[in-house]
Amino acid sequence: MSRYQDMDFSEPYSSVSFQYKQLTSPYPYNKSKSNPASHFSTKQHIARWCRHHYKGLVILMCLILFILYSTWGIIANCWTFIKIKMDNTLFERGYVSCGLLRKEPMLFVQDTYHVQVIWEVNCGMANKDMTLTYWHDQDGMANRTTIGPIEPKVLDPYHTLYRATIGPLETGGQIHYMLEMGPKGEKKKKTVAKHAFDWFSRIDDEQPIRIAAMADNQFAMATFSSLLRRIRKLPQRPHFLLHAGDAVQNYPSLRQWQTDFSGPLTTHGLIQTMPLIYAHGNHDYDITGEYIYSRKKDGGSPWFAFSMANNAIRFIILDSNIDWDLQDQWLKDELALDEFKDAQFRIVVVHVPPFLEYWDPESWFQLKQSEWGAFIKNRYVPLFEQAGVDLVISGHQHNYERGERNRVHYAIIGGAGGDLDLVQVKDWGMYEAKLLDFHFVMLEFRPPAKGDVDRSWSLQWDAYNIRGKKVDTKLILSRSSIENQNS
Repeated sequence: MSRYQDMDFSEPYSSVSFQYKQLTSPYPYNKSKSNPASHFSTKQHIARWCRHHYKGLVILMCLILFILYSTWGIIANCWTFIKIKMDNTLFERGYVSCGLLRKEPMLFVQDTYHVQVIWEVNCGMANKDMTLTYWHDQDGMANRTTIGPIEPKVLDPYHTLYRATIGPLETGGQIHYMLEMGPKGEKKKKTVAKHAFDWFSRIDDEQPIRIAAMADNQFAMATFSSLLRRIRKLPQRPHFLLHAGDAVQNYPSLRQWQTDFSGPLTTHGLIQTMPLIYAHGNHDYDITGEYIYSRKKDGGSPWFAFSMANNAIRFIILDSNIDWDLQDQWLKDELALDEFKDAQFRIVVVHVPPFLEYWDPESWFQLKQSEWGAFIKNRYVPLFEQAGVDLVISGHQHNYERGERNRVHYAIIGGAGGDLDLVQVKDWGMYEAKLLDFHFVMLEFRPPAKGDVDRSWSLQWDAYNIRGKKVDTKLILSRSSIENQNS
């Protein structure tokens, strides 16, 4: 017997069908009356949502990428700032194990044939030795020279300083060096640093020589780091760095030498591979003459001279802190040397500029700071003019100026981070370019062109602001080459 015999099928079909139709899907007959969307997996939900909103997602992604691109320099600079500060804190409080490099190797030009290397370990070196090994690229490691074990100088429980001199480097080219550490008396050592740099004392194949120059970063580590980042990203890598003084605000502070000088320079990988031409300023002047973190020659003075490119370029580094007859006589003797007279380009680096224009008015007029380094202008400028100096590079004034006076070019490049000098206290009427902002300068010494009878070098001078924009450019010809052309 059919189970439907008592049913009235005369009623509308829809009623019958809904009353007796077997359940074939959870919707719309599921007794739980659950939301149909709940039967999709999480991945399906996400995929459906993305399909419905893909245009908005694309726009959002483009916006995020644009913000990252626009602010990447700020982000990178903040990360560098935090990293340097945190590293210093960890070392100072003894939170890291002993026997680690606290300061990566820093290269300083000592003279024409020597480079000084300075580095620092945190602690635990009483039973360990350190050596420095260097070799010329064309000779290979077979002809390497090892210096050491090197005697450390313990400054305090967390600062152990090392200093060694590479050279004599009679020929130019790429010089490799490495630092090794190991237990005393054992030959087996661990390499803790390995780098290379270019040297131009004697060169066979004349090529451009590039120098990145700055001064007066003092306490402004963030600004200094931002400028160094610009230098690191230049399309043509510098071979040398030049600093015209005031690398820190307070010379005795070991912390400032870590965070405001060596930290930024080594974090950006510059001073390990680019020897630094360094002139002391009034803030980084050591009254004892010890100069633990900068160039120092045993028994020597802070002023020195050196040559590049087969003596085509001659640098003189003076100390504006020391008004001594000894420096006066040394300068006169240097200007009389054949190395100076035969050079095509003759460049002086001294911290206090002979012709300063911007300063704090109260300090300038009432505190008589206008007399700082007055001997540079009164006694040395006549010597510069008479001997044929081409260019004088200075810092001290925290902005940028470039000009010419009596055939000598003068440049002030004190914009690496110290508070900007915005008030003019003197007008010498000689500067043709100025920038009241942070900056650095690139010097490119260009060799003579092929077929050049005079064999004259030239200097391309380019100044960049903190955003990496070129703000001043000048092609400088040496006085000797101009005289040869006119003769």
